[in-house]
Amino acid sequence: MRLLSETEIQEKSGLEAIKVYFKPTVFAILFLGFSSGVPYGVLTGALSYWVSKIELSPSEISLLLAAGFPYTIKFLWSPIIDQAKLPILNKLLGQRRSWLILSQTFLAGSIIWLGFTDPLENYSQTYIAAFLIALFGATQDIVIDGFRIEILKDDEQAAGAALYIYGYRIAGIIFSIGVIYVYSLYEIDWSLLFIMGSAMMLVGMIAVLFIKEPDHQETEEKKKLRSEINEFLDERAEAGKESKEYFAWIYMTVVAPFREFLTRKGWLIFILFAIFYKIGDSMAVSLQTRYFLSLGFDDLVIANSGKLVGFWALLIGLAVGGWLMNKFGLWKALMICALLQLLSNFSFSALYLIGTNAYFLAFTMGFEQFATGMGATVLVAYLSLLCNRSFTVTQYALLSALTQFTVKILSSPSGYIVESVGWFWFFIITAVIAIPGILLLLWIRKIDNPDQKHSNLANNHT
Repeated sequence: MRLLSETEIQEKSGLEAIKVYFKPTVFAILFLGFSSGVPYGVLTGALSYWVSKIELSPSEISLLLAAGFPYTIKFLWSPIIDQAKLPILNKLLGQRRSWLILSQTFLAGSIIWLGFTDPLENYSQTYIAAFLIALFGATQDIVIDGFRIEILKDDEQAAGAALYIYGYRIAGIIFSIGVIYVYSLYEIDWSLLFIMGSAMMLVGMIAVLFIKEPDHQETEEKKKLRSEINEFLDERAEAGKESKEYFAWIYMTVVAPFREFLTRKGWLIFILFAIFYKIGDSMAVSLQTRYFLSLGFDDLVIANSGKLVGFWALLIGLAVGGWLMNKFGLWKALMICALLQLLSNFSFSALYLIGTNAYFLAFTMGFEQFATGMGATVLVAYLSLLCNRSFTVTQYALLSALTQFTVKILSSPSGYIVESVGWFWFFIITAVIAIPGILLLLWIRKIDNPDQKHSNLANNHT
């Protein structure tokens, strides 16, 4: 395929670039992103707000939110999901769609169960329900990532990724703003709120039924690798046919994707970057609802002046992140977003000094969500570029799991830090903790050129 010049790429019609978002298959990714964002919203929004309203300590809240750790290890079963076919359902729906429907069904049931638990009476039961939501949510994400990459053409991938993030974040905002509004205005039972949340899984389930199952075609790299494996096994006549097939399957699905990634120059730096890029931002937002309530803000003020502003700031940030990549290149976009995420943490400390000022609350939430949206766009873009097209599902599961490791595990001590140093110094510490991600980004520029990767992708997609 001929690589187009930068001039040719720039001459591409702006209208044509917008039209790709409204192609039925591409637009459907928005709803899959929403479905993926539902468990995220339940765990970090609805559950966080719920337990902040009852007599749980910050450390207990942090530990409960850490039940989402399956997101951090989803790469362990991603090879199985990538290759295994479900009985009966596979014939009816196909491999990807059957796994999606199954995970979404169990996810909806787990959300309902969470609503009927009582963390004060039976903390462990609430923890298990949250764990199952994370488990089935992570499984759903594995399938959606593979589904998204396989059903979209090369020139549709960027638009599909953007719509996925939009859907994901919209679901998260709904489960924070929406829950606060409904609970504050109507004071309905929490079990009913979670039943309503479970019903939102229908958005993704219906979308799955309307999207065709993708064609599963092996890349030339995979075909070559499979031929080499078969040749190696044929030389060992003592091995039976079944054992040879099993070994080949294990190697292709589990060993090869990780081996390819771990043989790259700078692979450890890439892993550390995925972990630490958003660590400060993740720690800051993990207890934000409890923080706002502790300052004396009531529920509706948080929803109106904080989270509602944050919602629009997030959507704008997602768009600005894409614009930054096109305007300044991927590396500069990553650096700008990293610095903004760090600075947004200081606004939380400033709010502590200012006190219950609704306008500054809105600024704090808006600034944080704007920086988060920008950072999410550029990070997903870069992690996607790090994946080998032959092993996209497994490698992307690994990299995205590492980012969730930051959110679910490394953020869990946040409550203990607050109890030790107080809210003001906690947010100062989260800003300092963001510095390693910036240093790793400087290192990456020396061993790997994100801008070159982005340029090559743009050429190939065009």
